Amino acid sequence: MRAYRSPVKLFVFGIVGIILIAAAADIMIGHWVSTPPDTADSGLTTRGQAQQRGDLLWGGAMLVTGVLLFGGSVTELIRRKPTVIVNSDGLVVDTGSGDGFIPWGSIDDVSSTVISDSYDGSVREQLVVGTRPDASIPEDLSRDGDTVYIDVHDWAGRVTELALSAQGALDHYRRIAAIRSYEPPSVEWETTVDQPDVEAEPDPEVPDNEPEEDHE
Repeated sequence: MRAYRSPVKLFVFGIVGIILIAAAADIMIGHWVSTPPDTADSGLTTRGQAQQRGDLLWGGAMLVTGVLLFGGSVTELIRRKPTVIVNSDGLVVDTGSGDGFIPWGSIDDVSSTVISDSYDGSVREQLVVGTRPDASIPEDLSRDGDTVYIDVHDWAGRVTELALSAQGALDHYRRIAAIRSYEPPSVEWETTVDQPDVEAEPDPEVPDNEPEEDHE
């Protein structure tokens, strides 16, 4: 199973980027909407020069932010790279700087939760991956002790579906590992043959009731 970022949200981010770029151009160059710096007959006044420096600073920041938002949105919409992949070996997570891999052997359980963002108070869905103490976890992933939290607020699908798929793959991995490590008990077969007691047959030449003669 693969999880992707929501194309609708990526499109919205792209529109916001375009608005920021247009606003930056207005502040830095055009002043079609924004107020231009104060001028006099000889040019910019002292206050106007300070306003121009402020416009360049704010316009530059808005331009960089808008380019990043628009470029990132277009790139994500074109390449459609999955944020999380559930396969037979483990979880592949897009950390932003590359793909981080968490093998099933290092995972105890997978679930989902909803937490409140400490910065803006918004509610954000999280994929929760419980790992073993000796697990090797990619450094770019957010973690709290042995628990890894993956932010899924801008995913296209539901986080519960991915959590159930991941837990099912983890259970399958454990069953296969148990089968491969199973050693059947050794069995030793012991065969015995019961033989009946054979009584000695009487001598036919000697009558049953007559004693043998003693020949000297």
